[in-house]
Amino acid sequence: MQISSNSSKFKNGDHNNEDGSSLLKSEEKYKNLVANIPGAVYRCTCEYTDDEELTRTMAFLSETVQEISGYPSSDFINDRVRSFASIIHPQDRKNVDAVVKKSVETRTPYILEYRIVRADGGISWVYEKGKAVCCEADEARGIQEGQGQIEGFLSAVVPSVPPIANSLCRVVYLDGVILDITERKRAEENLRNTQDFLNAVLQNLPISVFIKDAVEQKFIYWNTASEELFGYSRDEVILNNAADLLEPDHANYLQAQDLEVLATRKGVDLPEQTIELPHRGKRILHTKKVPLFDDSGAPKYILGIAEDITESKKNETELSRLAIVAQKTQNGVIITDAQGCIEWVNEGFTRISGYVLAEMQGKKPGDVLQGPETDPLTIAQLRSALSAGVPFNQEIYNYKKNGRGYWVALSIAPIYQENGELEGFIAVQTDITDRKRAEETLRERENYYRCIVETASEGVWMFDSESITTFANSRMGEMLGYSVEEMLGRSLFEFIDCESREIAESYVQRRRQGLSERHDFKFTRKDGSHLWAIVSATPMFDAEGEFSGVLRMITDISDRKQAEAELRQTLKELEFEKFALDQSAIVSNTDEFGAITYVNDQFCEQFKYSREELIGKTHRLVNSGYHSADFFKQLWSTIRQGKVWRGQMKNQAKDGTLFWLDTTIVPCLNTSGEPHQYVAIRKDITDRKHAEEAVRLSESQLRTKNQELAKALRDVHKTQSMMVQNEKMVSLGQLVAGVAHEINNPVSFIYGNVMHADDYFKDLLKMLQLYQQEYPHPTSAIKQEINDVDLDFLLKDLPNLLNSMKMGAERIRQIVLSLKNFSRLDEAEQKQVDIHEGIESTLLILQHRLKETAGHPKIMLIKEFGNLPRVQCYAGQLNQVFMNIIGNAIDALEEAMETGQWAEGQLAPIPYCPSPTLRICTDVKYEQDALMQADSAVSDDSMRHPSHIVIRIADNGPGIPIDVHKRLFDPFFTTKEPGKGTGLGLSISYQIVVEKHGGLLKCDSAPGQGTEFAIEIPVKKIVS
Repeated sequence: MQISSNSSKFKNGDHNNEDGSSLLKSEEKYKNLVANIPGAVYRCTCEYTDDEELTRTMAFLSETVQEISGYPSSDFINDRVRSFASIIHPQDRKNVDAVVKKSVETRTPYILEYRIVRADGGISWVYEKGKAVCCEADEARGIQEGQGQIEGFLSAVVPSVPPIANSLCRVVYLDGVILDITERKRAEENLRNTQDFLNAVLQNLPISVFIKDAVEQKFIYWNTASEELFGYSRDEVILNNAADLLEPDHANYLQAQDLEVLATRKGVDLPEQTIELPHRGKRILHTKKVPLFDDSGAPKYILGIAEDITESKKNETELSRLAIVAQKTQNGVIITDAQGCIEWVNEGFTRISGYVLAEMQGKKPGDVLQGPETDPLTIAQLRSALSAGVPFNQEIYNYKKNGRGYWVALSIAPIYQENGELEGFIAVQTDITDRKRAEETLRERENYYRCIVETASEGVWMFDSESITTFANSRMGEMLGYSVEEMLGRSLFEFIDCESREIAESYVQRRRQGLSERHDFKFTRKDGSHLWAIVSATPMFDAEGEFSGVLRMITDISDRKQAEAELRQTLKELEFEKFALDQSAIVSNTDEFGAITYVNDQFCEQFKYSREELIGKTHRLVNSGYHSADFFKQLWSTIRQGKVWRGQMKNQAKDGTLFWLDTTIVPCLNTSGEPHQYVAIRKDITDRKHAEEAVRLSESQLRTKNQELAKALRDVHKTQSMMVQNEKMVSLGQLVAGVAHEINNPVSFIYGNVMHADDYFKDLLKMLQLYQQEYPHPTSAIKQEINDVDLDFLLKDLPNLLNSMKMGAERIRQIVLSLKNFSRLDEAEQKQVDIHEGIESTLLILQHRLKETAGHPKIMLIKEFGNLPRVQCYAGQLNQVFMNIIGNAIDALEEAMETGQWAEGQLAPIPYCPSPTLRICTDVKYEQDALMQADSAVSDDSMRHPSHIVIRIADNGPGIPIDVHKRLFDPFFTTKEPGKGTGLGLSISYQIVVEKHGGLLKCDSAPGQGTEFAIEIPVKKIVS
């Protein structure tokens, strides 16, 4: 640090050299002290100007100021380059001067926080603390003359500065320090922004959020949704508890919930809670409360969230009522599946068609109801709509059960699931047979009258009592530019402009009074032009004398009226357009160079300029700088070609206000077809732009909420379906176990007695042989019986028969044992089991699918079983996994038998095998012993522990496509035909292996490379 000072100025002429040396040492010490202060230290003089303003001049300023401002300290000493006041932010300068001046006058310290403009143009915040050092003029002079002591550390390092006398004849110095606090200010701003953001989020949440203290359960936070739900404002609730707001019973109930939350230190979830609110009556709420803890772990607050579900509960009630309405409605209602097969019909359908639900269930409506007179085109349109899964609305001719035909108005709508998959159709049919007959009669009458009037040269126009067109001949349509079909059903007043409506209404009233008239009248054609006509109007009455309509004969006289009407209309439109523009739009004219030649009052009001300030200027005067140069280049390119330019522009008024204008610029062409001036018409759309931005934000929030709700609904459906499937598997296990038990008893009886029967036969055979030896010549009767029973064959075949019985009984016993092992009904808890037994049981049950059948070769089974330890698991659930995966593998092999697509290549799990093959491998994964040294290079199996068993089930089928592989474990996803799979097998297997056993279930497959599923189960006990 360089400090301009002269040590000789601190010496008295009468002092000796020893005192001077001491002063120099002291000066050096204070220089070092100033250099290590974390801020800029200064001393400045101050003086008053003629208008009593105080100015400061730096006499000393440490070099740290360069780190703070970017300027070296020498720039500020005696205002050499600039004054320190010049870098103070203009908006803060007045306040800084006022505080320093007050400090000087009151001789008190001052503390300031203000902004400075750094040398690089950036803005920094600084903290300044200082104090005025004052003394009487005589006293100051004495100090100057006898200064041999250090007047504070600044006096030691600052050259002697002539004291400045103010109006009170006091010498004033300012000593202080300046610190950079920019980072602190930024942190404070970020903290404020974060707090404001979080509060805004809570205030704008659509559900009630409130917070209570844990001691007295008084409310300390109450958002806007809470005010709307409970009817209490924030001021009414804050620092009150439930007892101050609700009836004692409700208040005590809510307090008990709060105490439960605090006592259990867990949240409370109340799906349906009925509460009587003083301002809103009885409401049904879904409420959650959770405790919030302080740093010591003690409950400090209770956070509550409440949602009003009253309306949703009402909707549930309405849905049940609608189901009753669907059953009892007079219209026929049909519900089908995605293939169009009927699942349900209501009583109305039975009443219309004669068929009951039992007769229609499982059938397609067209196969039963349609007949020879049903329109083939309508049938084709119906089938096309069903195939495309789109709505269908048409009239169709059907046949009843008794063979009679009838007309119905048929409306069919598709029903889609949440995942976009077609679930079925709902059809509503209304019997319109009577209406069809009436229409046929009406058509006959229409044809009769049409023959009479179609040849007329004048227009014939008929109306009902409400002035609705019931008939018009072709000549009438030609005059108005409509087809007859377009005119039918439309009101008379749709062909009349607003100007003529009142007089037309008076004419209609005169027809109601029975008066016939002939008058001129103006109608509006389809193309917007006018039809002047002579109208001969005759009222019509029904048999009871009631007014039923009007017959009008129309003669075209447009040619006679056209010239004068066009002239009047042109003059009127020009006058109106000019007035409308001046009243409702912001209008300006410019010459061909863009200089403004005219502005209306709306322009001046919008832009805050007078006409005198605008005329002769270009629109750069109101340019906001928002649009790029290319934007204006394209604008001028368009209008200079004589084309109209339309767009939206952001402009700036004289006071700096920004706003959006919808702008249309029309070029006015001279006789040569070139623009010579431009007319700009503008409309303020600032509010609309703000509203559009708000709508976009609202739509984004609503879309996010809908996605969350859809995900929650899918999770509920998934859980429900899995529960149903698990219940089915439990029932199946019970059935299998029961069948195995019932078969086991008689089979055990047979199996046990076959061995005794074998022994008895051997004894009898031995006895018979002994008889033959002792009596070689039997009697003739015995010989005859021996020949009749074919004793030699019997003696040879009976041992074979007994062996076959033994083998059959043994086979049945093995099947029963496999069924028991598969069901594992007696093993609901975890047990140590042999996994191989479960696999063998599953294979035994599926053995019939592995055998050769007509058209399908035998599936080769390869078993590569390792030496597995017994595993702690849910055996029955793992058997279900084996059944699902092995069953799917057999399905894939059967598909390959049909298509001839087998796994090929070295990468396939079963490479180069052209016949259907299923391979099951088991192995053990080990974990390294924790006591083994990390640097040991020898692996000893005796020092390893089995961590997992691995079961790999592979087939050489066609493999799984990539898009199917991604959704393999999704619930309800299946590639099988309807009725052959639920889409839950692999999903449940994944849940059993991963979630229930903490294992892994992986699939390795690709098209043309077969499929392998790997199951890893931990050997240790699973904690579920």
